[in-house]
Amino acid sequence: MMKKGIKLLLGIMIATMLLGMPVLANSPEGEGGEEFTVVEGDRAEVFKWFYRNHNGMIQKRLWSLTYEYWVTDWIDVGPM
Repeated sequence: MMKKGIKLLLGIMIATMLLGMPVLANSPEGEGGEEFTVVEGDRAEVFKWFYRNHNGMIQKRLWSLTYEYWVTDWIDVGPM
């Protein structure tokens, strides 16, 4: 179980590095970024980053489109 979580986290990190930071849309609250898929053996999970402006700070949060749950809390990206 722990091994699967570590593999998933590594897959997310690699996919994030490969895709880079997307351009933010005009609407700062909960606007969606690009979708990406992490494949592990014969299983795949699709994710999507969401962005918001919170007190002048851009934040992102990862959503699992496959299982419909938040994968991360809000993460500070940088100032507006």
